[in-house]
Amino acid sequence: MVLVQGNPGVGRAMRKFVLAGVGCAALALGACSTSTGFDKVYTGAFWVQPGKYDFLKCPDLAKRWMSDSDQEKQLLSLMERADQEAVGPLINFTVYRADLEQLRADMVLLQQTSREKGCDNLVVGPKK
Repeated sequence: MVLVQGNPGVGRAMRKFVLAGVGCAALALGACSTSTGFDKVYTGAFWVQPGKYDFLKCPDLAKRWMSDSDQEKQLLSLMERADQEAVGPLINFTVYRADLEQLRADMVLLQQTSREKGCDNLVVGPKK
């Protein structure tokens, strides 16, 4: 195909349409993520391995709980910071949401295992 001077060609026009489509898709996802649709993701037991913490003792479960709790706070902080940007909801949904769901599912499994073992609580007291 011979390009005439001043004619942008098919490739450039196609790129403009693709970029416009990607922009519209990003805006649509951003608008959807501000509603409650993405907040109601049901994970079930997909994220956890049953029996993962069965061989840990109560103090170890508590330490793991505190570590996961700190990590959850850190993830929520990152998500809040990302929300300040225009594409923040998209970033949160694509990057941080899976990590947060995994972490929360692990925390539920830790609580369940702790109850089954008869542990008092998952909060570790200060070391003496």
